[in-house]
Amino acid sequence: MKKRLLKSSLLALTALGLNGSVFAEEMDKMWGKKSQQLIKPSHQSLKWFTEDKYAMFIHWGLYSEMGGVWQGKTHYGIGEWLMVMANIPVDAYKASASKFNPENFDAKQLVRLAKAAGMKSIIITAKHHEGFAMFDSKASDFTITKATPFKRDPMKELADACAAEGVRFGFYYSQNQDWTEPYGGQYKGERPEGYTPKDFDVYFKNKVVPQVTELLTNYGDIGIIWFDTPGNMDAKYSSQLVDLVTKLQPNCLINSRIGGGYGDYVSLGDMHIPPVRPDLGVWETVDTTNDSWSYAWYDQNWKSPKTICKRLVQVIARGGSYMLNVGPKGDGSIPEKAIETLTASGDWIEAHAEAVYGTEASPFDQGFSWGDLTTKGNDVYLHVFEWPVAGTLRLADLGANVTSASILNDSSNVEFSKDGDVLEIHLGSRVGRDLSMIPVVKLTLDGPVKVTNQAKQIDGLTPATLLAGVASTEGCEVNEHRWMEKFGEWKHDYFVEKWTSKDAKATWDINVLEAGDYLVSLEYSCQNDAVNSEWVLSSGDESITFIAYESGYDAKKKVQPGPPRQRTFKVTLGVLNIPKTGLNQLQITPRNIIGEGIGIKGISIEPYR
Repeated sequence: MKKRLLKSSLLALTALGLNGSVFAEEMDKMWGKKSQQLIKPSHQSLKWFTEDKYAMFIHWGLYSEMGGVWQGKTHYGIGEWLMVMANIPVDAYKASASKFNPENFDAKQLVRLAKAAGMKSIIITAKHHEGFAMFDSKASDFTITKATPFKRDPMKELADACAAEGVRFGFYYSQNQDWTEPYGGQYKGERPEGYTPKDFDVYFKNKVVPQVTELLTNYGDIGIIWFDTPGNMDAKYSSQLVDLVTKLQPNCLINSRIGGGYGDYVSLGDMHIPPVRPDLGVWETVDTTNDSWSYAWYDQNWKSPKTICKRLVQVIARGGSYMLNVGPKGDGSIPEKAIETLTASGDWIEAHAEAVYGTEASPFDQGFSWGDLTTKGNDVYLHVFEWPVAGTLRLADLGANVTSASILNDSSNVEFSKDGDVLEIHLGSRVGRDLSMIPVVKLTLDGPVKVTNQAKQIDGLTPATLLAGVASTEGCEVNEHRWMEKFGEWKHDYFVEKWTSKDAKATWDINVLEAGDYLVSLEYSCQNDAVNSEWVLSSGDESITFIAYESGYDAKKKVQPGPPRQRTFKVTLGVLNIPKTGLNQLQITPRNIIGEGIGIKGISIEPYR
């Protein structure tokens, strides 16, 4: 049988702040083998996956009933990891199922919320790492139908509701970790006498295979089965799961976290919105409506409707799909603020559906200071996150001529002009106009977009940021830093760092649409041993010299909870004159080297008026 081998380098998580108990080296092990080749999108279901763009993720289990609290004490962190954070004994955790009675669960209401939010699929946790089955399983007694007073099978109700509403349905299943199963991965109790790691086979054959079989047999058509944290699980088990899915549901997609290098598409690290288009074939970002995945009483940091829509567009513009999580409460209800923000963001998506569903990625590898692009045929959609103060957008190098311009759902005329390769779109003032939270400008071209210049556009009208991830480096390197803050939200930043000599340099290509003076700022981190190092930022014959100051970041010091953060601050360097339009370069070099130098996160350039 032909295997679906994932041919992409998965982005491993590098830190986990579970009350300081698990650090980078431990979390890395959970993600297992990472293959080194690119995926070839051949599975027939990838067509709908890449067209739909948007899905709902649901984290719901015993941990939802606890909401981050065990025996009267709140444990701040990843809610679904409460058993680990609170060091709950296996027997006590399993006994807590007697209190789980989600009488307010309404499958039809949940599916209608997903539809109102503009989501095309629902993926829900059938079994998380806690080992508790949220479905009627014959392979275990630790299930919602056997161990709780609820008795019903919410997965069956949700599957039926999805089928009735035309929403695709899928399951999350933790195939390796099972904290309450004696032979499962990362079991939190005392292993049976004579146990060896080879006994994982007992767990896999007696629980994983039967339960995955049940999920793929008893709930109708399954669009996706979403595996997680394979760790050091042998690739033969991943292969067996691929065969099982292919046999029972050949149209079902498998995500990359199945392990062993297998999968039909790439799931990025949690909450990772790539600032630059990744070379990963078909991929998705998983995110959540607040900071935590499962319900936690203390997490009130809800993403606004505009933020949700902005992150959706940013993912689509970089070529990916977006799956946004909600965490139902222990009683089965959805937090009101999640309903409110999802519904409001869904209204925007419905009004701008043609610029979202079935679109292609932006022809530009990175976004613009004012927003981002999606495309469809000869149409280009400009998603304007920040309305330009001057009321004008500048855009260059589309490789085709604009034949018409309009703002979706707005009756006003949009004028445009072109000077060489530079297009100017005259939007006017936003004052007094009933525009959406993210206005979308539709450009119709006389042919498909053909972008040959990927240099960051400096339009002379709006501030622009040059990201570390797009720098060319000599004698230094670009690295990604990932860490977790507060209640489970991941941070992803790129830095130019590890400078080796005075000859080292980091260079950014810029496409200057208007020559002149620009105010330049720098966001960077600096460890104690690099304080007072001297640096030069230059473009052509123009330069600014500056001294680095300590930013409160110490890579050698581990903080509790979690790993050291790459602390940064932003400083204004001065005014730099860029005398000519077109392709230029901005460069940073050290005048001296102290320690490993600074870590550059980004350079901001704004017109100096």
